[in-house]
Amino acid sequence: MKLLLAVAALCACVVAVPVPEDKADGVFLKRQLLVLKLLKHIGQPVADPDLVSIKNSYVPLNNLEKYSDPEAVRRCCSYVSTGRSLARNAVFSLFDERHREEMVAVFEALYAARDFDALLGTAVFLRDRLNPRLFLYALSVALLHRRDCRGLTLPPAYEITPHMFLTTDVVRRAYQARMRLKPTIIPMKFTGSVNNPEQRVAYFGEDLGMNSHHQHWHMDFPFWWKPTYDQPKDRKGELFFYMHHQMTARFDAERLSNDLPPVRPLGWYEQIEEGFAPGAMYENGQEFPMRPDRVSFRDLPWLRISSMQAYEDRIRDAIAAGFVRTVRSDTEHAPTGVLYLNETDGINVLGEIIESSRHSVNPLYYGQLHNDAHVLLSKIVDPDQRYGMPPGVMEHFETATRDPAFFRLHKHIDNLFYEHKNRLQPYRREELNFPGVQVEAVKVVGTCKASVPNLLVTYFDETHVDLGNAVESDYKTEVNIKAVVNRLNHEPFRYVITVRSEREVNGLVRIFLAPKLNWFGQQVPLKDLRWSTIELDKFPVKLRVGENVVVRSSEDSSVTIPEPRSFPDLVKDVQAAMRGEQEFALDKYHRHCGFPHRLLLPKGKQEGMPYLLYVTVTDYQRDVVDDKMTPDDIESLTSLSYCGVLEGKIPDRRPLGFPFDRRIESVDEFMTPNSKVIEITIKNAK
Repeated sequence: MKLLLAVAALCACVVAVPVPEDKADGVFLKRQLLVLKLLKHIGQPVADPDLVSIKNSYVPLNNLEKYSDPEAVRRCCSYVSTGRSLARNAVFSLFDERHREEMVAVFEALYAARDFDALLGTAVFLRDRLNPRLFLYALSVALLHRRDCRGLTLPPAYEITPHMFLTTDVVRRAYQARMRLKPTIIPMKFTGSVNNPEQRVAYFGEDLGMNSHHQHWHMDFPFWWKPTYDQPKDRKGELFFYMHHQMTARFDAERLSNDLPPVRPLGWYEQIEEGFAPGAMYENGQEFPMRPDRVSFRDLPWLRISSMQAYEDRIRDAIAAGFVRTVRSDTEHAPTGVLYLNETDGINVLGEIIESSRHSVNPLYYGQLHNDAHVLLSKIVDPDQRYGMPPGVMEHFETATRDPAFFRLHKHIDNLFYEHKNRLQPYRREELNFPGVQVEAVKVVGTCKASVPNLLVTYFDETHVDLGNAVESDYKTEVNIKAVVNRLNHEPFRYVITVRSEREVNGLVRIFLAPKLNWFGQQVPLKDLRWSTIELDKFPVKLRVGENVVVRSSEDSSVTIPEPRSFPDLVKDVQAAMRGEQEFALDKYHRHCGFPHRLLLPKGKQEGMPYLLYVTVTDYQRDVVDDKMTPDDIESLTSLSYCGVLEGKIPDRRPLGFPFDRRIESVDEFMTPNSKVIEITIKNAK
């Protein structure tokens, strides 16, 4: 995005407009089409002539000179040649150490290919020899991180493996339609019933776009990512904290919109009151396990609940002491054997420890709190593995958010970060202020002419999901089978922010939203709302002397991404571009990670629900990490707020969530002239 400055009399109006995209050339289009063919019917052998030709001619071990790490290729291929590879009909779990070891070997072989042709040859060679979902995950991470794959678009995750996103009933009816060769549209209902209060927010936890976002975030920032790889993950631990913190705050906002109290954190020795029945099945026909009401955590053969408590106690002790113990006392960054949790990168160190990242400074001492908690919840109904039940939804990032216990777990984890942040000193007024810049007025306006200022409208609409990959295909007769799913959406709107500046200067606009009232209908002071704030946008702006009117579209949010094209539409668009019938845009900054645009706002209520909208403009020159990075460069980075950057440094040096990441002792001191709070209303039109 670029910000254009138009001046009329004394008023400057700043408007966001799209950045031109490059036109994809023939080489890119061919690569894009081959990737799409590779992901079609991932559980069946390749049948496309182009891929079959590669499969019959390319053997990685005969082309070791085409890899930067030949040993990685040997290691990967040994799983196939020795029969150690995970069975094709087995359920792949990234949390299973044995599964993950093989997946990493596959990823490293794909990542080591010196060019795209070697990558494709390796992928085709492995595709039909490996577990489909293990292969899919490794390939997806490789495609997202390889520099020669920038701009390639992956189909929606829920259309590559629909079984992982849709209910059993939908998949069963899809098979029936496929057998009858009858085009069909199948309605999908959310799990649960009106007898379960959690059903009121199932539309959020089971939203396909949010499920995909959570999956792609963990592909962009894998917990197993090795420090030795050539792409460092800037502030990965802090991003883990902030993205999940925002998801939890967002879930609480949806609960308040549906007259439910904020989600309560889990306790290791407390019953999980709410059960969950996924109503879904794996590709091999096994059902996802259901969890009854009032189940308690149980020891696993390799993991005790007492160990989880011990690890958590050590983390809490570290937070209280202000430092963590490192593995060695002679490390470059911690010569005394400790690493202080300071005000800048302390949250990143803590995030790496809690997430169970390969970057953790002491994994043996602090454990794998996040990962092990997911496994404990997944296996809670068969802890001894007596009945051979498959993994539960919590063992897959694309299904985890469907379970309300996911948000209870992350509220528990979020409280650890809260303890750390509360021990930091509140921001001083000079840290919050932007001298010479004043926010005079703020309003939000819908795009339709009849819109009422400061009234935003949400509604539910329907979307169609292609089910072509949900059923087996003979590649000769394709049947148009779709599922229709309800989803939350909102009418587009604009922020109109009046800013007066004493000089020409660049600023960063930060916008947050928080419910004004708590579950009891009581107004909550701003200082107590800070941990409930939801980031809506962050963008640079050029200010001229005098009054500036900054206009920003909700669709340009730094939190969200547009709706993805369906799998069939993506294929059609690429093929049409290859025939010269239309252009295919190439965006090298394209991200798959990010909330859908339509989920930017909480649902609100039919009668209207009051929210506080907070806007602040901070000093761009003080906040930006790289002086050479221009405002236009930052605007080109989509879904920056939750998903950071794949390569390089996050351009904003401020802590994620600034200025609400620290406690507020005085609202008068907090509300500097460069910030403003207004009340808005969100109304759900059903």
